[in-house]
Amino acid sequence: MRVLCSFVGGAGHLVPQIPLHVALAEAGHELMLVGRESAATVAPAGVYTRIATRPDRRTQLADTVAPLTPVDIEHELSVIERYFAGEAAHRSAAAMRDELAGVDLVVCDEVDFGAMAAAQRAGVPVAVVAVIASGALVRPDRLVGALEALRLRLGVPAPIRPRGDCFVVPFAPAMRDPRFPAPGDALWMRPEPGPAPRTEPYVVATLGTEFNTESGDLFDRILTALATAGTPATVAVGRDLDPASFGPQPSHVQVEQYVDLDAALPRADIVLHHGGSGLFVRSVLSGAAQIVFPMGADHPFTAERVRDLGLGQVLDPITATPATIAHTITSVRADRSTRRRAEALRLATLALPAPFAIVERLEAIAQGAATTR
Repeated sequence: MRVLCSFVGGAGHLVPQIPLHVALAEAGHELMLVGRESAATVAPAGVYTRIATRPDRRTQLADTVAPLTPVDIEHELSVIERYFAGEAAHRSAAAMRDELAGVDLVVCDEVDFGAMAAAQRAGVPVAVVAVIASGALVRPDRLVGALEALRLRLGVPAPIRPRGDCFVVPFAPAMRDPRFPAPGDALWMRPEPGPAPRTEPYVVATLGTEFNTESGDLFDRILTALATAGTPATVAVGRDLDPASFGPQPSHVQVEQYVDLDAALPRADIVLHHGGSGLFVRSVLSGAAQIVFPMGADHPFTAERVRDLGLGQVLDPITATPATIAHTITSVRADRSTRRRAEALRLATLALPAPFAIVERLEAIAQGAATTR
């Protein structure tokens, strides 16, 4: 089976798919990957026979860091309609056009509407992988008009199905906002488990790979808090920021462009992050408590799940002072019930079906489609 894997955004749109990609490759299928150049750096070696990337600005150092702005939920929801079902969809569909010949299955992220449309137009079945843990950012009822406009522009003969021929959810059911449940026929899948936690007093901080350059002075305030806290800490600022620009730090605080989070997080007892779904899940799998600074996209919804599930604390990224951040680290570290809840959710996540079980379902879908073509 030839499988074309696509992602439309940053690393957070690719990473949740990777366990499924690996399982498909291990089952003997041929995989190709299409997506953004900067995010494709996280793609595992030996999985894809070909990687076709498109350049983006994240491949160069940023000149400045944009100031923080208050979160506007309505704006974030509209971005899915206007951008991901608009400009980004057209760009993704164009990238897919020359790659679909001979393909048996397309696997893409849940906002890669261009890949879904291109595959439907070509008669290729689509497996859509959820990348928003809370489920609250992508709302099909708000997408009807935007997807119809996309369908007409791309010449897709039938309505675009935003959940494809099957919808794979690589998150525990409890992570999802109960107001936005997964479809009843969703295929739940265990994410990559990573090393077993061996937690110690150690903090990992990151603001991801998209909002790191829109974080104002938040990195500086976090670094000041970590300097006073005295606990060993590592801060990942992203490949497009220069660690030297943050000045000298005490010996217990390391500032890096890139950190292997799969290796670092299992050591950490606390993770400071922006609220991206990927960091949320990785923190859960590491058994760590979380302190979230929601800045945009799905962050506020993730922050709600962290708070509602008792996995840590949420701080305002604009108003949180170094003293507040340091105090919150101390209080979260002292709350053993937070760690117990994190461990319970970790075990529930690991109990989900392994990716190879999903592969069997995808093989059946592709075979069924082949018999009708």
